Amino acid sequence: MKRNDSLKRIKTLLKETILPNGSLSFLDRVDRLEKIYCDIIAIEYPNAPKESLASLDSFWTVIRQCYNLHQEGLSAEATLLFCEKIFCNEDYIDKYELEPQSRLYRIRKTEHGGLFSKEEMFHIPFDKRHLITNGRYSINGIPSLYLCESTYICWEELGNPNFDTCNVSMFMNEQMVSVINVAPIMKAFEKDKILKYPLAYVCSLGTNHPEAPFKEEYIIPQMLMQCLLIHNKKNTRTSYVGIRYLSNKAYVQRPLFPLNEKKELKRYFNYAFPAYGPYDNDGLSKKLKSIFSWSSPDTYGRYRLRTTNMSVEERPTTDTYSVSAFSQIENWCNVQWAHDNMLSYNSWEGALSL
Repeated sequence: MKRNDSLKRIKTLLKETILPNGSLSFLDRVDRLEKIYCDIIAIEYPNAPKESLASLDSFWTVIRQCYNLHQEGLSAEATLLFCEKIFCNEDYIDKYELEPQSRLYRIRKTEHGGLFSKEEMFHIPFDKRHLITNGRYSINGIPSLYLCESTYICWEELGNPNFDTCNVSMFMNEQMVSVINVAPIMKAFEKDKILKYPLAYVCSLGTNHPEAPFKEEYIIPQMLMQCLLIHNKKNTRTSYVGIRYLSNKAYVQRPLFPLNEKKELKRYFNYAFPAYGPYDNDGLSKKLKSIFSWSSPDTYGRYRLRTTNMSVEERPTTDTYSVSAFSQIENWCNVQWAHDNMLSYNSWEGALSL
């Protein structure tokens, strides 16, 4: 019992460190993460090999070095150091395979509920890259396709706009997709991944100044994205399509759906897919278009107008998400995707074709 209490207390400190904390700088939070993680290992894995502990020490040292180089204006040197010491070390990088036919979602907000075209639900076209600003995994001028595993977390990420007027599309990958996983898991602890978790924690630090042009918490995540682009340029056979990460909105103070990390954690995963060239005539990545199919957008407001009054005879006590507006629009997007990508018979070739 004492062990469990200690572990629970330490993991609570871990969450508090990851969430925005205006009184602590990035390096202060890295120092705290290192201490917390050492305490977790001491409890969960007391017989950890000395080599692993030495690798962890090296990891934290390199993170500080990369940050300091960036602060000195030497961002290129910082990125090269990160690539060499972190990205190219498989011990630190967690690979995740997104199974074919996985359902992902994108939302775009509008003021009056009008519909975007289907192409406008993809990433910002390359010829409009001047509109792209810095984000956690976004680099100025580099388009990326951001997708979520639920419409709810899309809505949270956009700052809770009027859901009735939001355009929603469902995306489905036609093939296995390899991504870098930096989604920190707070409950589970796998001994063979003790060197992989720290990068996820560092990349997940909430920003203390969300409205400011520069956010120091984005330095390391952006280096990770730059290294991914460099790696894919050199290694076409072992490329990563994007990055998978856990939304900080999973730990908001008063979420609509209280998080059960054992059951619903997947609902809070996000993906950032950089838009690789070459581009089609619309400025969209041909590679990403070959990977994903997606539905024409719709809004929840329009959907409600077309459907009958859906009364719920018995409100579920455990899974309120299943009767929420988010679940309903996800189910409708699945129908819309099937309609947009339905099979048709090609009489000339005598075979089913898309």
